[in-house]
Parts: sequence; C-alpha cells; structure tokens
Amino acid sequence: MSDKLIQFNPGKDAREGTQLRTAIVDSVTHELLTPLTSIKASVTALLANSRLRPSQRNDLLIIINEEADRLNQLIAEAAEIAQLDGGVKLDLKSHAIEEIIDAARKECRAPIKTRSISVLVQEGLPAVRVDLKVARKALMQLLENAAKYSPGDKPISITAELNGNFVMTSVIDRGSGIDDSEQALIFKKFYRGMDHRRMVQGTGMGLPIARAIIKAHGGSLSVKSERGHGSVFSFTLPIDPQVARSPSKFST
Repeated sequence: MSDKLIQFNPGKDAREGTQLRTAIVDSVTHELLTPLTSIKASVTALLANSRLRPSQRNDLLIIINEEADRLNQLIAEAAEIAQLDGGVKLDLKSHAIEEIIDAARKECRAPIKTRSISVLVQEGLPAVRVDLKVARKALMQLLENAAKYSPGDKPISITAELNGNFVMTSVIDRGSGIDDSEQALIFKKFYRGMDHRRMVQGTGMGLPIARAIIKAHGGSLSVKSERGHGSVFSFTLPIDPQVARSPSKFST
C-alpha cells in the first residue's frame, strides 16, 4: 500500500485545512517563546555577572547556541507553512501510537524532560493514520500543559487504549484540577484559567492548537477534571483500517 500525501484545498476540506494551517502557525509562534526566553536569560546573566567562572560562562554559551539552532528550525517551519496556499499538507502514514509518544517526549523542552512520566500502552493496538510530525505537536502541547499546571514532584502519566475505531491517548496530571465552568473555555484561544493567570506563564494557545491538530486528523480532544484531583486530557486518532493489528508492549 502506498502512502498518500493528503492536501486540504478549497472545497469541502477548506475549513479544516484553514483551521489546521492556523493551528500550526500558532504552534510555531508559541514555541518561539521558549528559546527566546532562554537566550534572553543567558545573555542577561553573562552581561550582569562578570565574576562567572569559565565553566559557567561556557554553559550559558552552550544554551544560547542550542536555542539559536532551535529558533532556526522553527523559523524554517514557519517559512514553509507561509508558502502554502489555502491549506496544509498532511503526510498521512501508518504509525504505532508509541511512535507519536516517543517523538513528543523527545522534542519536549527541559522542564518536561526532568519530570517523572510513565507510559502505559494497551497491548495489540492497531496503527493510526497520522502525520507524525504534526500529531506529535498536539501531544507536546498536552505534556507542556500538564507540566505547567501540576507540582514538579508529581508524576505525569500517558496511557493509550482502543476506543472503537480510534486509539485514545490520555495525559493525566496530579494538578489542582479545573472547575466545571471553565472546562469548555480552556479550548478557546488565549483563555487562561482564573487561578493560574498570575502564577503560571503561558499564552493560552496550547490547548486550542492541540484540538485543531487532532480535529484535522479526524479525532477529538476532551478533558475530565475534578478540583483537587488533577485532569485527564484525552484525544482520539482514527485507526488505519488497512493495517492489521500489530503487537504492542506495555512500557514505563
């Protein structure tokens, strides 16, 4: 079976294509803030403290160099997206859900990499048909969200299981939870929970970006949360009907 390059063009898919294009542009813009913040902090430390040891100065210069590379990559992605007319190309292929999880964890920034993250994947899950590069962005946003809104000493869990004709992946945190009245609002652009606006840095774009990406793949993103007991963000991705069920292992 050959892999097809699916493009959303004006027509019945125009709205979905436009929404996805907007989401990816928003995602790149959102991600630009992290390396810029790191570069600014490192340069400020170098300029403000002339008594830094050579090893400390070298560490800061390494951060600047690595984050500058990250900026170059993000700018290249933004330039590529800007050249697309009317939609975004989704390179839909069969991938095991573990590939998406591994790709997202690999690309996560330092604050998330230092967190305890457990992964539990149901055995025998079928492959899903996704654009791996785009789909991982959605999971990255959910992991970033979980890390921001839950204590640093509390673990984050990722689970995946079969749900009808979809594979459902969930990100579970042990944060303070979300009020019922806010659970529908958190998926709106720029909305930030009332309890966290002044305590946690953010743009209010992570969840809208994730939802638009998942929706473009034919899935859905939802939340279950209870005050004092954390939150569970779950998204579904359609299984590839032309690929037989392949064995999968539980991982931690």
